[in-house]
Amino acid sequence: MSEAPRGGATYEPTLEMYDPKLDEWRIVGSMPMEFAVRLTVWTPKESVICDGVLYWMTSARAYSLMGYDISSNTWRELSVPMADKLEFAVLVLRSGRLTLVGGTCALGVCIWELGEGEIWVLVEKVPSELGMRFKGEKGSWDRTKCVGSDGDIYLYRDLWSGMVVWREVERNSKWEWVWMEGCMSIRDKQVRNLQIKGVLMHPNLVPSSIL
Repeated sequence: MSEAPRGGATYEPTLEMYDPKLDEWRIVGSMPMEFAVRLTVWTPKESVICDGVLYWMTSARAYSLMGYDISSNTWRELSVPMADKLEFAVLVLRSGRLTLVGGTCALGVCIWELGEGEIWVLVEKVPSELGMRFKGEKGSWDRTKCVGSDGDIYLYRDLWSGMVVWREVERNSKWEWVWMEGCMSIRDKQVRNLQIKGVLMHPNLVPSSIL
């Protein structure tokens, strides 16, 4: 932010990068204004890095994907499959590939991977019986959250409602869907309205922990 000629202030969207060797920040370039607005207003804090590109999913419908190539200091925008129909959309990294998890009323939860030519390829869908069990009386995927690592993808909402998990059971060969029961009470006290604030992933070391 800098002073304007007639008073007030103007905003200059710039990109800064931290150098751990020098222990300092430096400005590496400017940021397109349309990207700056969406990153500030419509984008969650979570990001995913894949092949040297840092990606963000905008939270406004229709969804869109923004990417920043660290080596070339360039910005890009990618389309999102069924962008105007998704009730939620989350980016995760699976087996080294950029993966998009999103849900619609008609098709349930779909999982796409970004392939060659920046084309999304549908690789899996949540089994309908698990989807119905997860949605329950709500009947929609609204407020669904997702987190993943190379070996697991978790869909969750509230502590009591349970989780849908897609996990690798044989390295680079087989994945399976499982249901994780929710928690209705803690020390005999009902926790039906207790939301899960986050899921901590321990990549390839120990099972995940829930907060």
